[in-house]
Formats: sequence, structure tokens, C-alpha cells
Amino acid sequence: MAIKRFGDYEKTQAYGDYEALPKGGYVVKILGAEVCSNSVGQYVKISCDIAEGEYVGFYAKEYKAQQSEDKKWHCNYLLNIPNDNGSEKDNWTKRRFKTFTEALEESNPGYHFDWDEQKFKGKIVGGLFNEREYEKNDGSVGRATNLAAFCKVDKIRSGDYRLPKDRLLSSNNSSRTSSDGFMSIPDGTDEEMPFN
Repeated sequence: MAIKRFGDYEKTQAYGDYEALPKGGYVVKILGAEVCSNSVGQYVKISCDIAEGEYVGFYAKEYKAQQSEDKKWHCNYLLNIPNDNGSEKDNWTKRRFKTFTEALEESNPGYHFDWDEQKFKGKIVGGLFNEREYEKNDGSVGRATNLAAFCKVDKIRSGDYRLPKDRLLSSNNSSRTSSDGFMSIPDGTDEEMPFN
């Protein structure tokens, strides 16, 4: 008795057959932004894809290639919104927020940040991608490329940038929480594509 061939065998993607985005600096396009909140406060979830170079559309291709029903967009950045409480942590959050808005303004001539996150959509900015370790469901450790910070597009194009250090599990209290207490793993979506 022979194995019965299934109809889409040639198109079926094997597990593990995917290309990983190398860590580095990339020009990214913002596809969407939404204000969310958790127990620490509010943040803007900024979803991006690679906009220039060899890896243009990397995350859209990766999203379309996912075969599970619970597809996930894997290029999200969670930007904390300052609580404006005067704490040392809040001052750090303010600097990080201002770094992003200035990079966005300087990368998009004519754009001025006006506190409307919906206007981020379609803008380009420099994205600095490092690697982060995470714990897999089976308890083993995996590595993924992670959008760690933003900078001006000119820095990416000129190669004048420095990548943030990789985030290793041994240096974190939890694989799912960044140093500022916000989740760094992107949320799933039930939509065909998460952005219009």
C-alpha cells in the first residue's frame, strides 16, 4: 500500500524552512499604530515592515507563509507613553518617546508629530534590530530578530548606527517582559492581513 499524495504537497511549507532576518539596521515603514494599556500604563503598539533593500516586505512574506490559524505579525514595537509622574523611570520613558518622535519627524520631511498615532501609518523610520532569546513551549531556548529601537533613516542609509545589545534570557527576569515591564512578544490577529 502506497502513501496517498495530498493535493498541495508542493506548496506546503515544512516547519523550520523560513529565512531569519539578520540583525542590523533597516529602513522600516509603519503599517499601523494603536494605543494599548496594561498594568504599568499606556503604550503605542507600532507595527512595521522592511521598506528598503534586500529584505523589503520581509514580515509580510513571513506572515503570508504562516500556516496556522493563529497568524502573528512579528515586527511590532511597544513604545511606552510617559506617565508624567517625575520618576527616574518616567524620565527614561520620556527620552525614549522623544527619540522616536524626532526620528520620525527627521525621516519624513513635512511631518510634525501632533500626538495622533494614526498619522504614524505610512511613515518611514530607521529600525535597529537585535536578537533576543525566548523560551519555547518545550522549554528550550530560541532566538528571534527583534525591533529594538528607532533612529533617523539617514543613519541607516549611511551605516552610521550602533545596534542595541542582544537580549539574552540569562540577563532577563522573564523572556516575555522587556526592561521597562512591557510585553515584547507581538499579539496575534485573526485577520487575513493585519493592515490595509
